[in-house]
Amino acid sequence: LQLCCVGSPLSLAGASAPGVAMRAGTPAMAVERSASIPFLKKPPALDGSMVGDVGFDPLGISTTIIELGGDLRYVREAELMHGRQAMLATVGFVFPKLFGKLPVDWAKDISLNPLEAQYQIPPVALGQIAISIAIAEGLRSRIVFSNDPDYVVGDHGFGAGMLKGKSEAQVKDMKMKELAHCRLAMVAITGMFFQTAITGSLYPLVDKF
Repeated sequence: LQLCCVGSPLSLAGASAPGVAMRAGTPAMAVERSASIPFLKKPPALDGSMVGDVGFDPLGISTTIIELGGDLRYVREAELMHGRQAMLATVGFVFPKLFGKLPVDWAKDISLNPLEAQYQIPPVALGQIAISIAIAEGLRSRIVFSNDPDYVVGDHGFGAGMLKGKSEAQVKDMKMKELAHCRLAMVAITGMFFQTAITGSLYPLVDKF
């Protein structure tokens, strides 16, 4: 929470002018700063209780969400979902070029350039992808919007066994690592998109698509 303590005129004067006594017990002026952007105030909604919260919110989105009655748990859920998709996307972006296409007939004429390939996928395959996404998101929404007080953000049972037997500190560390990879992947896939669109390559992984 934002902390702001204002000192009295005497206490301020005493700091610069000798001979003026400071009033005992007067608090000094202090404003809590963001750990990630020290020259900005710490967003009131980001109190550090969530894993990976370093006070990064230069646009004040978290404050707006809280003021509108929203829940930051849903925002963290969205961050994790976008980050996990971005991690898959960074791999899928270069996988066909480095290791080859799927061994199916319809993939033979598909470009290795992912920006071109998305427009060459057969309608049947696109339909299967769309249906799979709809089912996955439908199942996920039942969990996210269930109002279950015991629900852990981002936990959909996939890979939960990897956390068994670990201490609370180890689980927190694993969650922080996933979040860091999610954030890096979201930045990375954006850069990969623009580099490929502008240069047609993804050096040093791909000289030319």
